[in-house]
Amino acid sequence: MNSLNITENQISINNHLLYVKQIKSVLENERKAVLVFLHDSWGCTEMWGDFPEKLATISGLNALVYDRRGYGKSSPFVITKRTNRYLHDEAEELICLLDALKIKRAVLYGHSDGATIALIAAALFPKRVDGLILEGAHSFVEEICVEKVRKSRDKAKQNNLLKSLEKYHGNRVDELFRLWHETWTSDEFSNWSIVPLLRDIQVPTLSFQGENDEFGTIEQLRIIEKEIPAQVITAEIPNAGHTPRRENEMKSMMWIKKYFSTFADNFNQS
Repeated sequence: MNSLNITENQISINNHLLYVKQIKSVLENERKAVLVFLHDSWGCTEMWGDFPEKLATISGLNALVYDRRGYGKSSPFVITKRTNRYLHDEAEELICLLDALKIKRAVLYGHSDGATIALIAAALFPKRVDGLILEGAHSFVEEICVEKVRKSRDKAKQNNLLKSLEKYHGNRVDELFRLWHETWTSDEFSNWSIVPLLRDIQVPTLSFQGENDEFGTIEQLRIIEKEIPAQVITAEIPNAGHTPRRENEMKSMMWIKKYFSTFADNFNQS
């Protein structure tokens, strides 16, 4: 792995703090797009492990990893209920963060909710996004997802899931978990969809998903492939569930490397 310079900081955005980790190569690549990581509903910067460093090395891009508000080391939530536009709000906050860090162009890597945020950002802010890598993305609500959320909610009353997440989120675990399951199982959210937005995405996209993904069916890949008018690569990863980058790293990395090699010129132009 090439030598990387890693800095950590807290950035003030809309009167709260977001924890950020920036990964930069010793080589001059300031004119390239920045690879930005968007975590899932239980995630945070620390839970990515060294995966961002691996992809920064593979892609030759600088990288940014951050904790969304309410997660990890960022400021706590100030809400008690989410609206159906909460992922749109997250996409807008992402752009505010890029502005604060003077990042003009980004390749977005999102997992689960983070992948949905990436899709929304690419559709609404096309001049800021050069590419998308989506792991287990959601474009619309499926019953398989809602049922898994319910089961996770019920099992959390007996297993050690919330206790294990305290390591990363401290005393905000109960709140982030409640907001997650109450939103996805609510009647108001049952018809949520961003499918119409997909038609506005004009950047090369890799969307991959575990063949045993408990939160979504293969239709999530098919709708992305059908609706996004730009070049799209989709892949169903064998022997993997909702987090294929961990559950089958070899196959996942094969597709990620293919994506970067295919579209390198898109991200390296000044």
